[in-house]
Amino acid sequence: MNATWPHGDPRAVAKMVLADRRYHAASQPAPKTLWDLFWDLLRKWWNALTAPIGHVLGNDLVTQFVGLAVLAVALAFLAFVAYRFARPFLRKRRARARAAATTLAHDGDAAMLRERAFAAANEGRYHDAAALLWASALRALDEAGRVRYDAARTPGEWRREVRDPVFDAFARDAVVALFGDRSVDEALVARMRRAYDAIVPTA
Repeated sequence: MNATWPHGDPRAVAKMVLADRRYHAASQPAPKTLWDLFWDLLRKWWNALTAPIGHVLGNDLVTQFVGLAVLAVALAFLAFVAYRFARPFLRKRRARARAAATTLAHDGDAAMLRERAFAAANEGRYHDAAALLWASALRALDEAGRVRYDAARTPGEWRREVRDPVFDAFARDAVVALFGDRSVDEALVARMRRAYDAIVPTA
C-alpha cells in the first residue's frame, strides 16, 4: 500500500537535500585551548598510570580508587621530602631572627630603641622596626619593674609573665615579624605601634 503525499514523497526531499554539496563538507572541530591540551596530557598520564592496575584488578572503579590512593601517597612523600629539605633553612632563619632581636635588646634603653624603631619604619625597614619595637617594650617592662628582662625568655613566656591581652596581641605580631615566613609590612608595624603605646604607659 503506497501512501499519498500531497506535497511530495519526504524521502525524495531528503535525498535532494543530502545531494546538495554544501552538506558534504565535513565540519572542522574547534581548535583546542591550552587548558584542553593540559587535561588531555593529564588524562593520558593518568591512564598510563592506572592501566597496569586495571589489567590486574579488572574493575574500573577499584582501579581509580587504588590510583588515587597511590597518588595521595606519592604527594605526601614529596611533601615530606620538601619539608625535610626546607627545615634546616627555616631553623637558620628563625635562629637569625632570634639572635637579631636579642642583639637589638642590648643596644640601648627603651626610649632609644623606640626612637630607632620609628626611624626604621620611616625608612621602610619594617622588619627592623618590628624587632626594635619588641625589644623596646621588653626593656620598658623591665625599667618599670613589672617584669625582669631575660634575653632567653620566649615570647610565650613573656606573655605568661605580663598577663595582658594587649601585650598578647603585640607578642603575636612580634612572633610573625621575627620568626614568620612572610615579609613584614607597614600595616603590621603600625598595629604593633598602637599596641606599644597602650603597653608602655601602663608598664
